[in-house]
Amino acid sequence: MLFAVCAPGLEPVLASEMRALGLPGRALAGGVEVAGGLSEAMRLNLWLRTASRVLLRIGEPFRATTFPELVRKASALPWERFLRKDTCAAFRVTCRKSRLYHSGAVAQRLHAALEARVGFRISRVESTGEEAPADAQLFLARFDHDVCTVSVDSSGALLHQRGWRGPQAKAPLRETLAAALLLGAGYDGEEPFCDPLCGSGTIAIEAALIAMRRAPGIARRFAFQRWPEFSARSCRSSSSS
Repeated sequence: MLFAVCAPGLEPVLASEMRALGLPGRALAGGVEVAGGLSEAMRLNLWLRTASRVLLRIGEPFRATTFPELVRKASALPWERFLRKDTCAAFRVTCRKSRLYHSGAVAQRLHAALEARVGFRISRVESTGEEAPADAQLFLARFDHDVCTVSVDSSGALLHQRGWRGPQAKAPLRETLAAALLLGAGYDGEEPFCDPLCGSGTIAIEAALIAMRRAPGIARRFAFQRWPEFSARSCRSSSSS
């Protein structure tokens, strides 16, 4: 199961994007949920213009009311699919109406479960702000009424970072919001576009990408490209070509 995250209020626009990609999903608060695995995650990361990140659920949600139970059940999750030995791990945990309410303690136990599963040590780094450090794989865990759902971030840097804006050219408007303005207004690239107050040009550039039918993520890298499963698939594809 996948969950494409977006800014509040953009769920209908994001859902429409996903339908156009042949992946109809269910709009929820903060994003759109859709069935799929790595192949679908790759496609969504490459083509979605209004999503902030794409999460892939790890296993099924499970109930845990004690830390030993949490470690035991989390150790059964397939962490090894998303980590290499040289990768760091970061955790972002939220707890709501659960007996295990300390997010830091939950993150510590999840890290212990991860190491127990993969069989080797994985460095843990702190996740501050919206993103994890560039060399770390981010995992997100949500405890709600004692039920834990664990997901892995397949995007890495937030998806508004298209890869073409230089470090000195900061814009007050994120590319995802600019694309949402255009798509919400029905712009499809077939009609002329003019933005006389374009500022740093974010809206105009997003309009050009839509008109060119250019994938917004074509010039950047993603977290899933570091996954062992992605590497194995790439090797199989290369050997068969």
